[in-house]
This record gives sequence, C-alpha cells and structure tokens, in this order.
Amino acid sequence: MHETPQGFFHLDLPASDAAISSGLVKLAGWAAGTGGRHFVDLRIRTGTCVHPAVYGFPRADLAAFFQLPAPFLAAGFEALLVLPSGAVELVFEALDITGDWHRLHSLTLQVRPAPVAVDKPTPPAIQPHEFARTLLNAMREGPENDPGAQAAALPRPAVLRFPHLPFHGHLHQPTLTERVLFGRLRIEGWLFHETARIRRVVASADLQAWLVLQTGGCKDYVEAMYPQFSNAKDCRIDGLIDVPSQLPAPLCIRLCAELDDGSWHLCQVQRVRTWDQEAEKPPLTAYSPSTFFRRAWDLNRRCREQGFAVPRTRAFWQGLRLAHAEYRLRARPVSSPAATPAATGRFNRPVAHAAPTPRRIVLFTHNLAHEGAPLFLVELAREYRTAGVQLHVVAAADGPLAARYHELGATHRVVSTLPLLQSADRREAQRALANLAREIDLGSADLVVANTLSMWWAVHLADRAGKPSLLYLHESTTPATFYLGHMSPQILPLIQSTFRLATCVSFLTEATRQYYRPWLGRDNHGINPGWIDVAAIDAQLAKLDRPAIRQQLGIGPDTQLVINVGSVCDRKGQHIFARGVDLFWRQHPAAAASCRFLMIGGRDTLFDGDLQALLRQFDRPNLTIVPATAEPLAYYRAADFFVCSSYEESLPRVIMEAMVARLPILSTGVHGILDLLPDPEHGRLIPPGNSQAICDGLHDVLTHGPDAAARAGRARDHVVQHFNSATLLPGHVALAACVASPRP
Repeated sequence: MHETPQGFFHLDLPASDAAISSGLVKLAGWAAGTGGRHFVDLRIRTGTCVHPAVYGFPRADLAAFFQLPAPFLAAGFEALLVLPSGAVELVFEALDITGDWHRLHSLTLQVRPAPVAVDKPTPPAIQPHEFARTLLNAMREGPENDPGAQAAALPRPAVLRFPHLPFHGHLHQPTLTERVLFGRLRIEGWLFHETARIRRVVASADLQAWLVLQTGGCKDYVEAMYPQFSNAKDCRIDGLIDVPSQLPAPLCIRLCAELDDGSWHLCQVQRVRTWDQEAEKPPLTAYSPSTFFRRAWDLNRRCREQGFAVPRTRAFWQGLRLAHAEYRLRARPVSSPAATPAATGRFNRPVAHAAPTPRRIVLFTHNLAHEGAPLFLVELAREYRTAGVQLHVVAAADGPLAARYHELGATHRVVSTLPLLQSADRREAQRALANLAREIDLGSADLVVANTLSMWWAVHLADRAGKPSLLYLHESTTPATFYLGHMSPQILPLIQSTFRLATCVSFLTEATRQYYRPWLGRDNHGINPGWIDVAAIDAQLAKLDRPAIRQQLGIGPDTQLVINVGSVCDRKGQHIFARGVDLFWRQHPAAAASCRFLMIGGRDTLFDGDLQALLRQFDRPNLTIVPATAEPLAYYRAADFFVCSSYEESLPRVIMEAMVARLPILSTGVHGILDLLPDPEHGRLIPPGNSQAICDGLHDVLTHGPDAAARAGRARDHVVQHFNSATLLPGHVALAACVASPRP
C-alpha cells in the first residue's frame, strides 16, 4: 500500500513479479482518500494517453480495514489497457470531490512482445438522437459551442463497464450527452439478474451517496429477448441522481444492484458529457437553414475525427429533421430590437404619479401559497389598496394567501389552466385562451397585473379585452427552459410573443431581463426592484425571544444554528446543501458537531421524498428538514448563519429577510443575488451546485465570527438603503398608473 498526502493506493493486479505481454493488460486495485478527502474517480496515464478506470467497486474488506460504519467502501478499480512492448510508465491519478486530480502512484512495467497482435477496436457509433442533441448544442452562439468543441467533449469510450453475467441490462439514459437540470440527472433503463431478486438498484455520480432508483415496470422488448428468465418481466429502472457542479467532464455514472443476500454488485459504469440549465438558456442562433446544415456537416466531420462512426440510417435523417424543427422554434429572432444597446425600456422606476391611479386592477397569480412571488403580489396589492384601488384576484391554485386578499377587500377566484398546459399545438392553446377569456371578465378592469412567467396567458387575455397589462417576471430563465418537458414545444412561439404583447414587462433586476431581451419590444419594459418591509420585520423580530425559541428548538447556547430557508425543490438546491453539510462533517467533524442545520420549507413532493432519503443515508442527526411555515422569522431570530443554495433567483425574499435580521450569509452568486450582495463585504458567494464550496463556505463563515458579523451589518445597511418597501412600493403604484394610462 502506498500513501500520499491525498490518499492511499494499492495495486492488486498485475503482481509485482508477473510476466506481462504486450496487448490487453488488466489492472486492478483500490484507492481511498485521507483526512476526510473523498475520491470520485480514477484514471491512468501512459505517456500522453489518458485511460479511464472503472472505479467504484464495493469493497467490504476496505470498510473493515478503515473501520467504517458502512458495509463497504466503493474504492475498488479495474482497467483494461492495450500496452506496447518495452518499458511503460503507468501514472495513477485520483479525482477528489473538489474536482481536482491528484497523482497517487507511478510504476514502470517491462512489457515483452506478444506472439499475437491485438485487433483494433471497432469505432463506437454515435446514435441519431445523440447526434441531433449535440447538433442543437452546436447551434448556440459562442466558441465553446462550435461543432469542434461539441464533438471533442463527447466521451470515448462512453461505457466502461456493461452488466456482467448473470446480470443483464442497458441504460437508455444517460446517453453520450445529457442535460443536468438543477444538479439532477435522469437515469432510465433496465436491469435484472438471471436467478436472484434484486432488492434495489442505486446510482451515483460522486460516490458520496447512492441514490435509490425506482424499480419495476415492463420492457416488452426485454421480455421478448429473454423469455427464459422470469426476472426480465419486471426490470425497468428509473430515477434522478444528484450531480455536484464541481465534477469535471465527462461525468461518470455508476449503477449498483443490491441482491436479497445483501451483496452489492457494480453493474454498469457510464460516462456522459453534460450541460446545465444555464447552458440550456441562451436561444439558438438566428434561424438560417444554411447555418443549420453547414453546422450539421461540420459536426459529422468532427465526430469522425474524434473516432466516432456516424451511420447514415433512416433514423439519422429523421433525427436531423426533428432537430431542425426544434431549431426553428428556439432560434433567436432574426430581427431583435430589444437586443440593441438603445433598448433600455421606458418603464424604469417611475418616481411620481404622473397619471391617475387605476380604479380597478385584476391580479393574476400562479398560486396563493406562502412563497416569494405570491407574497410579492399580496404586498403590492396592499399598496394598491392603500391608494384606493379595487382588486380582484385570479389564481391558478388556491392557498392561505386568499385570506390576506379578503382582508384587503379583494375578491378572488381560482381557475384551471390544465387545458392550456396540455395543449398539443398553438391552435389548441388559442382555444384554451378563448375559453379562459369567456370565464374571466376583464370588462371593468383598468389594468391587468400578471405575476411570474406562469401567468403569461393573462397578458393575452388582457390583449383580447383591449386592456393594458403589466407583467412582473421573477424567473431568471428563458421560456424554453422554464417550460421544457412541461408544455408542448409548439406553444413556445405563443409564449414568446407575450413579451412584446404586454404593455409593460417589469423586471426586478437586469440579470433577469437579459434572458428575455430577444423577445421584448423596444421600450415596453423596465427595471423596478423588489422590496422588503424593513420596519415590519424589525418589529416582529423585536417581539421574539431568542433564548426561548432556541430552547424550544432544542439548541444549546454553544450550538451554532445554520438555516436554509425556501420551498424545498431542486431549483433551491437543498440536495447540494445536504451534500455540503455531509462533506463538512467528513472534513471538519469537530466544527460540524457544534452546529445544527435546518432546511425550512419542507413540502409533500417527490423531491422532498428524495431529500429525506438522502438525509437518512448521510445519518447526520443535526441536519433536518422543517415543514414550510407562514412565520419563518422565528428561525431567523434563533439562527446564527443563513445559507442560500439556489441555482436560480431574481431577488430572493429570504436573503433580504436574512439581511434585515443581520445574519451572516453564505449564498450562491446567481442572478439578482449579486444585486443584494454585490461584493464580499456583504456576504460570501459561491458557485451554484458546488457541494465542496458549501463545505468550505461553512467552515469559513463559522470560524470567522467577527468578520462574518461585520459583513452582516454592512448587508443590512445595503438592504435598508436600496430595497426598503417604504421607498420602493410607491414607485410600483406609480408604475401601475403609468402603464394604465394611454401613451401620449
């Protein structure tokens, strides 16, 4: 066994005295990190060539050797290398959870000539759907997206290990290239054992945790292929696994099966080139048939240069046609006035009532839950009501905020948008809009205010009724990405037309507006920041007894409470936060033991179930989920630090609440968060989806108390000065008056 500052390494095969012939040589052994360091992958260098190893074999002997509580350590590896004759130096490198490669060991093998030459392997084929998906990525602007870069990023080889007998299986997803949405990757395929029952199937990208996949369900073609095995009748696997963003490309996925006897088997190891939601958001380059076919031809050539076969089958041409159709739908408009520097928008922060306040406003909201965007609208409604406006609320889902509207004297109704969401094409969507228009009377409205991208259809209803519309956009994403997988792509042009159709599109931050510029009108938009009611929060915090709340939560005086507030969902990144806390335990156990970590915002969703399963696997008793609450300020009063792990945000209410409460903040530096925390003097910012950065950030904030407290004070000053509702809300009433008035 060899030990380095980074880890332990041992080579089982070949034996030190083994005679090695040129050709195919098997290497096997294990590698494990030291001092809380966590290894994710292993590779072998021979000269300028890099060979990926199959890393992650479950080893019960290693768990016993290192005295781990787990039944095994996934640290075994195997590799098959074609070696030339002569002296060959092998360099073994391990990838740790930070995303860095470390040299563990090197040795020189004396390889003698083999009597029989080894045949060259057949070039792998890129499948039609893989080629089409890679081509669509190559249709985006930027040098990182050109066909050469896209082809070079495809993993070769992709599958490092197929299911071994007596297992049979195949993964339909991931393929050579896949999208990772909010740090989660889809796994779908089938797996069965010839005679034994598989208790569960698990998968992992980082080997920090094994996520359980759903099992069961028929695959007709598998039953037809293996009629002799009864287990082939119920062999489908499906699920999502977490992918921390610091892992370098290509991503390596391991699939394990646990049998009824408790044994674990590494069944498949597959590499995949991934891109995330930010790479998905930019529109494709302006539509041009010649551009499309030129890049398709170039990608075909580049893939062949990378060693891929590109079969020209009927499926290939069909995939090309589908890719072209999607390109037309998602292409940047050929003429986009909003993209010019002059297109700044005329609805920027109206400061005075230059026009009379509208008498009756109809508000549209996607739900009435205690969430950031609905709370934004109810507070705006309160300000409208103070100005004497009559209010009517239309919601796509009911919730507790209905009572708040009734207190303001507003009426409300709930309508179903399911027919609109399920429309197969633009014609069906137009029919659904016509039905909504008949159901919702806007005849007496002076202004329609639609809140969030989900309410795009309210702008169309306002246009049908000849009423001015004000659309507030909170989503830092494009319509295509927001509705990906949730609505027919044929509806996308109709949604995109909303942003020119609206009288005014109001953004909370410039970072959000950038995603919509290609579809905006020249001057029908503006920046009008969100707010926080500083006085109200101060008054509520002053009434809360911090020691009493901490005692009620079971938190001792020497325990530091870290809170992560927000509706539990993948976009908020609580799965990555949990992984960061687990790494914090591994790398800084004494500091982690002195803390309590609460994720506040639990609901009853599939993601909540996945997150709870992850916490059970980590078994960190001081890391828990708290159900969503209408009164979160008690947690702010009791807390010592605040963490935001979101992938997307406009101007998150929870961060502004933490700033008012003078909590030191560790947050992902995305979109409008940079407006709230513009520099390190206000809070520590980290990349989204990076579990190691969360670990490092926790250690920094928790061990530098005075500095963190000073940053928290400056953050409060910033939010009071720039985002106080007392200053900003009157401007939003003025905005409504400006939008409702005829343009001179």
